[in-house]
Amino acid sequence: MTDNFDLKKQQLKSLIERLHTGEDTEQVKADFARDFGSIASSELSAVEDALIADGLPVEEITRLCSIHADVFAGSLSAVPDPPSMRPGHPAFVFKAENEGLSAHIEKNVRPAVAAGSVTDTLAALKSLQNVSTHYKRKENIFFPLMEKHDIYGPPKVMWSVDDEIREELASLYERISRDQSLEGKTKDIEIALANVESMIVKENSILIPMLEEHLTHDEWLLAGAESAEIGYVFSGGIEGGSPSDAVYWVERHQGTVDTSSAHRETAEIALPSGHFTKEELTWMLNSLPVDLTFVGADDKVRFFSETKDRIFPRTRTIVGRDVANCHPQKSLHVVETLVEQFRAGQKDSESFWIQKGNAFILIRYFAVRDDKGTYLGVVETTENIAPLRELEGTKTLLNE
Repeated sequence: MTDNFDLKKQQLKSLIERLHTGEDTEQVKADFARDFGSIASSELSAVEDALIADGLPVEEITRLCSIHADVFAGSLSAVPDPPSMRPGHPAFVFKAENEGLSAHIEKNVRPAVAAGSVTDTLAALKSLQNVSTHYKRKENIFFPLMEKHDIYGPPKVMWSVDDEIREELASLYERISRDQSLEGKTKDIEIALANVESMIVKENSILIPMLEEHLTHDEWLLAGAESAEIGYVFSGGIEGGSPSDAVYWVERHQGTVDTSSAHRETAEIALPSGHFTKEELTWMLNSLPVDLTFVGADDKVRFFSETKDRIFPRTRTIVGRDVANCHPQKSLHVVETLVEQFRAGQKDSESFWIQKGNAFILIRYFAVRDDKGTYLGVVETTENIAPLRELEGTKTLLNE
């Protein structure tokens, strides 16, 4: 890293620290425009990483995330022929979703609230909660790819804001449903909408330029191929940004990179108690009524099964990702503590469960050790056991 870059990083860090001490945003913005004009996304990322490394809590950066965006949005250096201008490209589709999201807020949510209609407001807020799918694609596909390019700070901050937005929308919907009234809630609704709109600005003006600067064609193609696993929202009627446009873009470029060769090898895998071809092992694991994820002793995601109806999204972009980056900040300490207990031999397993609609989701973690007790990693299993909880009596092969 050059001395010039270090100097620029320190200057940018000083600007952000001024924001955190409460200095006037417009003055900081004016100083930024005077001294920089524009910056590369890698520089902004390096600054946020440096702030976190220096001990500034992610929660504090998150608290002022909107102010950061206000100062830096639109200042990131543009790349030639940006992918976000190519119909069907993952970046184009992502921005199209934001366009559709903005339209939904203006055409459906705000008019329903202004009219005082509880029924229409609930319906509009219910649809708005689908923004979680948009965020999940960002968190499970874009963030892992950014980490491969040593961009860590912005994803951590943005994920925390995503969670706050999801919680705000869910809370509003629950309160209005319970009270069947908008009284005393319109201000909170507007705050939530403003937060959603602020995230749109961050994604369009900061996230997408960062991705365009760093991601390779093969990585964009992987992002496009994996996006259908999570799904699309709000862009159905936007030319070039619909799900069918996204699928067509991947199909048109599929021949330029092979994302499925791992399934084509026919050599057998020999284990102490038997053997499989790679295809047999792959589909055996994918046929189990449980989602499996294995994290190695180096805390990197090594494998996950691709069952037909996954409970939580997983995409191939997470393979090789540090497990700490696979969880939002609010639950990270639980994961890190559990892994350390497994590594130290203090615990062999742990279970958690979630009631989600009609599903009762059991999440279990098991330490993986060899016959000498050496820690090799942890395997996570996730299963909807609601049908199992309803079993009664006895059923054996003889009953058939």
